[in-house]
Amino acid sequence: MALHTLGTNATTSLQCLAGWSAVLLSQADVASIAQGIVSDNLLAAIAGVSPGGIQAAMTTGSTHSNTTLDTLVTASGAPLSQIAVGDLVLGQDIVPGTYVARLISSTSVQLSIAATASNAGRRIIFVRGSAQRPGLSLVDGKLYIPGRGVLKVLPADVVAIDNTGWPILVSGEAIAYTGSQWSFT
Repeated sequence: MALHTLGTNATTSLQCLAGWSAVLLSQADVASIAQGIVSDNLLAAIAGVSPGGIQAAMTTGSTHSNTTLDTLVTASGAPLSQIAVGDLVLGQDIVPGTYVARLISSTSVQLSIAATASNAGRRIIFVRGSAQRPGLSLVDGKLYIPGRGVLKVLPADVVAIDNTGWPILVSGEAIAYTGSQWSFT
């Protein structure tokens, strides 16, 4: 089963998994979402307010429906020179769980997974500190968020992440009822 999109009736831009079940979901799908989830500490780093210093670089760049991400320009946070192999990459057109596979130049990197579209001027975030990342487990049906706790994911629930890597859990019933604001494709 492949990743889906989730959003409100106005927009469907979140990568998500649906129908929480070992039968319906592959380990690769779960791993893709789990690797894209970030903690509060990493989101604070993106905003530049982390007490431990900047652990993220917010940039703009161009995606190309392949593994090349280029024309990177620093928007805030750490400079481009701090981007390293293994950094988590977040942003529109970027598949959850994508990492920097190789540094090509001072303004270009190779992604571990191809971008989903070709677009210029996309906001892209590079995050260091994957050891702090929460996870998602197919075995016990739980979503772990450091410093926040554990959420039990039930059959038909949808687990999504936004473009910053923040997890979203939506009840399957909330999506399924007539008139719901949620859109699932």
